[in-house]
Amino acid sequence: MDKNTIIGTVLICLLMVGYYFFTRPTEEDLKRRAEYLDSLRNVELQKELQRQEDSLLALQAQNDTARVDSALAQKSQDEVTLMREYGSFYKSAQGEEEFVTLENDLIAVTLSSKGGKPYRVQVKGYKTHYGDSLYILAGDSTHFGLLLSAIGRSTDEMYFTTNVHKPTAEQEQSVSYRLAVNEFSYLEYTYTLKPDSYNLELEITTKGMDTYIRESRYNLLWNTTMNVLEKSKSAESLNTTIVWKYYEDDTETLNPRAKDDEKENLSGQVKWVGFKQHFFSSVLIADDKFERGGNVASKYLTDSETAMKDFTANLFLPKEEKIGLKFFFGPNHLPVLEEQDVDLESMLDLGWFGFITKYAIVPIFNWLRGFIDSMGLVILLMTIILKLVLFPLTCKSYLSTARMRVIKPYVDEINERYPKPEEAMKKQQATMDLYKKVGINPMGGCLPLLIQFPILVAMFRFFPASIELRQESFLWAEDLSTYDSIFEWSTHIPIISSIYGNHISLFTLLMAASMIIVNKINTMNTTQVQTPGMPNMNVMMWIMSIMMIFWFNDYSAGLSYYYLLANVITMLQTILIRSLINDEKILKKLEANKAKAATTKKRKSRFQERLEQMAKEQQKKMRN
Repeated sequence: MDKNTIIGTVLICLLMVGYYFFTRPTEEDLKRRAEYLDSLRNVELQKELQRQEDSLLALQAQNDTARVDSALAQKSQDEVTLMREYGSFYKSAQGEEEFVTLENDLIAVTLSSKGGKPYRVQVKGYKTHYGDSLYILAGDSTHFGLLLSAIGRSTDEMYFTTNVHKPTAEQEQSVSYRLAVNEFSYLEYTYTLKPDSYNLELEITTKGMDTYIRESRYNLLWNTTMNVLEKSKSAESLNTTIVWKYYEDDTETLNPRAKDDEKENLSGQVKWVGFKQHFFSSVLIADDKFERGGNVASKYLTDSETAMKDFTANLFLPKEEKIGLKFFFGPNHLPVLEEQDVDLESMLDLGWFGFITKYAIVPIFNWLRGFIDSMGLVILLMTIILKLVLFPLTCKSYLSTARMRVIKPYVDEINERYPKPEEAMKKQQATMDLYKKVGINPMGGCLPLLIQFPILVAMFRFFPASIELRQESFLWAEDLSTYDSIFEWSTHIPIISSIYGNHISLFTLLMAASMIIVNKINTMNTTQVQTPGMPNMNVMMWIMSIMMIFWFNDYSAGLSYYYLLANVITMLQTILIRSLINDEKILKKLEANKAKAATTKKRKSRFQERLEQMAKEQQKKMRN
């Protein structure tokens, strides 16, 4: 053997040794290979079981009585029927429903072995209007499960085996539900409830389920009936709807006022879907996000006195071995919703000016609530604080009104000068010229009111959505979150019952009466001055006062009470301001402004000077 052969042989050996060391499988590769082999054996076992079942059904379809009797000698007719309907899950199609309750200081969640689902949820510390324990999931009407596409059934119909875990050192409670075909193919739900939490955590584990769920993702169906919890079914129904948030995007909702069935396709990936009632919500939240697609649907229940709507959420989950979800079962209380850190507070309908509610009204409300027990006194003090803050704007508005009032004789002269309808344009120009000379802005009284308008709207949204008012009594009102009826009737009166209702709310009547008085005072202050071309605001305010009786009769008593207080304080402020303002001094000042405007030569603007200069130059060119 020559030298080159020896060197070549050694190099080949070194290459083979190096290849062995560099390409040998790691422990992770060996683990993955073992799992792969297990999955292959699992698939083969599933196929074999499926072949046996298919063969059995095929024999029966051929009416081969002898062979069927032989194959089913040990099986009853009920078992054969279950095998035909439920396939490999026929053993889980029958069973005895068992319940396990996980609870902490905030909620008590009852779970059912049928479907391995939340069956009933009690929110502690709250009662229904009738004084019963408050449940936001209503037992048998709740359905929750994955679709087993191979047999066209939902896991909600199956009976799971239960495994209750002992509490940990932190008193964390947990229970697992398993739906198994065999040791290689099963679905498992693990629920965990931590202390002082409104969240029920859910981990879904799947193993070897590809034969039974053949799609590329899991189809999850959640359905429940929303029962009446408050005094007024109609008012509660207007605040009961389905809300969902798209992943890293906006929140959307179904129309809560719809009387017909509604269905909405989910156009993108969703972070959470909530079944929202007036003061409580059940929300299903993904640890990551739900897959694109699915839909939500609402059915209005007209024939039931105890139920309002039936809600359904059809969602898709990624086909992963472990999937993390959690339920939120709790009150629609702004601080509680904000603690969840997934934008659940967007379920509260705070209107266009929600930022005012969130950063101004709620802090003041909570501060007062911290040392005052009576909710009626809290609303009173909050109204006084807001009125004091807005007092400068009120003064400005009143001063503008006073100016319009004292200038009225000059306006009357213009009206007499141009009595004909075809002279309306000249009359309006003369009036505006008068306002300009005396230094009056005809919109001066409106602008301060417009600035106050967002606060008015924010309060309109705040009180109906505030759970703090729920079941809080004040004077004759037993519950400030709903209407305060002093008289009710059961007889249906056409038109009146549908528009006004079957009760009389005293706070609403007092609020409307206070609006009429305020309007009367304003009418006296303005002495019927009306800007040409503008609608008669006094007439509009009178109509509005009457309409409020119908609009607010079924609203929150706390809201009517607030507007009543606001109107009373406005009257007192008007009386105070009027005592401090002297109409004669205002008139003298306006006349002085008018005289000064008549003697002062009006200075041309630079724009006007340029236009005149350009016109002169143009005339020179034309002459040349």
